[in-house]
Amino acid sequence: MSSSTTHPSRAAASSGAAKRGKTQMTARGAGMLACGVLLTVLGVGLATPVLVHIGVVVTCAVTVAWIWVLLAVDSFLRAFPHARRVVTPHPLTAGGPGSVSVVIESTRARRKRWVSSVADRLDIREQAAAELTGGIGTKATVMREPGRLELSYALHPARRGRWPLGPSLVRSADPFGMFVSSTPVGQPQLVPVWPAVVDLSATAGALMGHADRIVLGARTPSPDDASLRDYREGDDLRRVHWPSTARRGTMLVRSDERAGRRPATVIIDLPREPAALERTISAAASIAVSVLDSGHPVRLLGAGLHAQSSRHLGEHGTAAARFHLLNETVDLVAPATRAAASAQLITAAMLAADEATQGEVTVAIVEPLERAALDALAPLGDAGRAWALVRADGILGDDARFTVKSLRRSGWRAMTVRAQDDLAELWTRILTAGDIE
Repeated sequence: MSSSTTHPSRAAASSGAAKRGKTQMTARGAGMLACGVLLTVLGVGLATPVLVHIGVVVTCAVTVAWIWVLLAVDSFLRAFPHARRVVTPHPLTAGGPGSVSVVIESTRARRKRWVSSVADRLDIREQAAAELTGGIGTKATVMREPGRLELSYALHPARRGRWPLGPSLVRSADPFGMFVSSTPVGQPQLVPVWPAVVDLSATAGALMGHADRIVLGARTPSPDDASLRDYREGDDLRRVHWPSTARRGTMLVRSDERAGRRPATVIIDLPREPAALERTISAAASIAVSVLDSGHPVRLLGAGLHAQSSRHLGEHGTAAARFHLLNETVDLVAPATRAAASAQLITAAMLAADEATQGEVTVAIVEPLERAALDALAPLGDAGRAWALVRADGILGDDARFTVKSLRRSGWRAMTVRAQDDLAELWTRILTAGDIE
């Protein structure tokens, strides 16, 4: 038995006709059929019964081979009707390792000897999208047991998205090699692949701590101050923290649990170029995950994100929040036009503005912006809790620098970012020295 993987198209057929597979005549079968017909015609034309008999026999042999393959496919589907596929880990992560285990079991427990002999002769191939295998063929390992086949192979996902995997193809042939049939087993499935995530956990705490210091006006806030906020009309006076109020000269109240864990919003402005799109999504996911890992709620806002993404994740556990956050990025696609992207960015900025006045941290990963988008983002920088990375690849350099200057005038800490820049290093620089490009 041999096995390999092939790269199917995105759409996999699952109709009844496709379930039976595709039976093809080989070159040997075509030659035999042509010889049989030719001998029969010559025998009739030359009035030679021997040639006619040989021609009929050869033609009948081809017909028998075709019927053999059809019966073999039918018998196989009755014996092995299902395939169970397990992808580990699930979802996959772009650039990370993965594996697949495909189990095909027989339902004919009483006929194990016959089923086992069939299984020993199977040539099985697994279909996998090139985005899941890194564009290279994958060699699979096959384990055989009576009435059971297990096919295992490695995956090397290269791109974020949802990519087709399966169905398995089993190759059948007649003993004379005149017909071959590829029979699909099991159903195809779409495997989600998360974007590559850079570990920024070492600096996530610095981001949220820096925001706290800005609010409190001190380089090292006390434990009491870390859970305080400014008094707002309607607050219960019993929650006023009088020592901190006296120290600052401004009335402060004890915050609720969520305010003690300052939330953050990551705004994504998606570019249209495929490579830049993936880098932007990866950077946004890396920053958001690092905030989650530091114990703070976070949300993603921007083009292509569902309405429910406007709520913060992580208020009731990090693991589930991380899973949901990364799943939100799987189906993101480039905007149709730059104007559409700007409109979506303005909408995201308006949503973020509602929480920014309550002490929320804002991080934006954007393209060079037009005046309308800059005006929408400007209010978010008033409290000094806003950071931005502006893409400056190629001809975007001058526009990106103008965007950075405009954001800085509004109170943002902004820097340009290029494809060759290391995200972890750049992120550390913007947290420690936001005035450096």
